[in-house]
Amino acid sequence: MKRENKSAADLHTGLKRREFMAMLAGCTAGLMVPSFLPGEGKLATATTSSSDRLGQRLPLRKLGSSGPVVTNLGVGGDHVGNASEKDAQAIIEKALEEGVRFFDNAPLYSGGEAEERYGKFLTPKYRDVAFIMTKTLATNKKDALEDLDNSLSRMKTDYVDLWQVHALQSPDDVKARIQNGVLDAFLEAQEKGKARHIGFTGHGSYKAHLKMLEESPKRGVKMTAAQMPVNPADPHFESFVIHVVPKCVEAGIGVLAMKTLAYGRFFGGNKGWRRTDVSVKPAIPAVLSVEDVFGFVWSLPITALVSGMETVQQVSQNAAIARMTWSWNQTERQKRIDAMAPFAGPDLEFYKN
Repeated sequence: MKRENKSAADLHTGLKRREFMAMLAGCTAGLMVPSFLPGEGKLATATTSSSDRLGQRLPLRKLGSSGPVVTNLGVGGDHVGNASEKDAQAIIEKALEEGVRFFDNAPLYSGGEAEERYGKFLTPKYRDVAFIMTKTLATNKKDALEDLDNSLSRMKTDYVDLWQVHALQSPDDVKARIQNGVLDAFLEAQEKGKARHIGFTGHGSYKAHLKMLEESPKRGVKMTAAQMPVNPADPHFESFVIHVVPKCVEAGIGVLAMKTLAYGRFFGGNKGWRRTDVSVKPAIPAVLSVEDVFGFVWSLPITALVSGMETVQQVSQNAAIARMTWSWNQTERQKRIDAMAPFAGPDLEFYKN
């Protein structure tokens, strides 16, 4: 009897998840530039990109309801810091050549070296075309403002396009940072023109994101973006897609996807900084392709997929996928979610609390 009840509950949960995903995917239209092509789910991403002085940009999406437009693919700063200086320069320049204009970073990445590489290879020649984001782990106002000034100095720029509260861990973490004036620092940075837009990130607990979404309006803070894990395994375990993305859409906040390949664990192994004694089986290419995973992300109301690209070949591969026109209905999206059921959980998404 207990087994039957559990199966019924699981079936109900699965049906509710399917209904939810269908609803959520329908919100993607509002982010497209300019819009859907005729017909269900046919995203006009292959025909709506535009050019700048460097050439054709990748497809553009709006960063929330009132934010700027950005390319749908972004360069992950962590991997720029981990690469050799020669490779870092090549990755940045190849990304620009392929039409990427969104560049992520943070002081945490290689102790500031990733930001220094933007100061060497990105801002001197390309600041006018690059949307640059950085973050702060600071837990008080003074340290946050110092972090920003140091980031601007390393990257040789007077402002960042997006500054984010970095790596929220829990509701209590959110509460403590707010009480210690971190959001006040962000408002001050905006007023002084050092940060054009502000947001927050995290991959530990979706509850932290929900707390920030609840508390920031009370402080008079208008968030432009929120960064979080988005991939077809996420709906099975402590899901940001299910719990946070709809709240962001409702609030007009742009969603930035990270951990799209679970820090590489979609390919198997135990890459990462936690539970390294556990090796997961590869989901790619066993049940999904990289195109499947990225397509799942871009079929949802996600503004940009921030990818940690380690080689120029990966940059070109990801950019080619970003240019595709996705024509997925909900059945096709659900197929990717179902395929990840045997792999999903804390060993794959080890970064979740």
